Amino acid sequence: MEFSCCIEMIFLKEHFLDRFKKAKEAGFDYVEFWDWAGKDVDAIERAAEEAQIKIASFQGSIRGVMVDKNDRDIYIEDLKKSIVLASRLKAKAVFCMSDIMQEDRSVKPHQYLISPSEMRENTISVLHELAPIAEEAEVTLVIEPLNTIVDHAGYSLSSTAEGVEIIRAVGSPSVKLLYDAYHMQIMEGNIIETIKANAKYFGHFHIADVPGRHQPGTGELNYANIIKALKDTGYSGIVGFEFSPSGKPDEEVIAEVLTMLK
Repeated sequence: MEFSCCIEMIFLKEHFLDRFKKAKEAGFDYVEFWDWAGKDVDAIERAAEEAQIKIASFQGSIRGVMVDKNDRDIYIEDLKKSIVLASRLKAKAVFCMSDIMQEDRSVKPHQYLISPSEMRENTISVLHELAPIAEEAEVTLVIEPLNTIVDHAGYSLSSTAEGVEIIRAVGSPSVKLLYDAYHMQIMEGNIIETIKANAKYFGHFHIADVPGRHQPGTGELNYANIIKALKDTGYSGIVGFEFSPSGKPDEEVIAEVLTMLK
């Protein structure tokens, strides 16, 4: 099991490109970030190489809504570009958002009503087309259920069961689940049993405590037990720190959490 720093939420006092080095110094194996559009990809590549840290994942969907059949072509076009970029950056995974997030991370409303069955069908169709491309590039596409109660009202994928159903329907080793314990604690709880039942579908794992989306130890989740349960399944992938450090300098928070989880 290896650990990744989400540099969209941690070390925010530093320039974006300086966070690669900060993450390496803090003891991370990887970094991850969100949307690559608008970022200097050449500079990102150099920053990772200079810091000698690997890239775990980034957001591959730039335009369009995956669950909307009218956006299918532009969504796939952008994901193809992102898969090429992932190969170049040697990133392990690209995450595919079901909807478009606005600047404040809220969900951009759909232009018309899309039924749950249509959302599922459209998602499977998009991933079916992208899966062979991802397989050839040796990149994993991950879909992430998010909470619709606190952070992302209206998001189209909000449960582990829905995500796993889609992954099984696509049937590709390059299409997996990004399981976020923070989001799923809010939506459904039962974290450890869910991990035991579904870890074989996981392509990435995110942690943050509830409430507040701060570091483990600030809320109701027992991450020592959660990570032990994850290890016990045989999961050997990446655990991403996607939280806002609170109460202490980021460096202290990270040191404490890494010590606890390792």
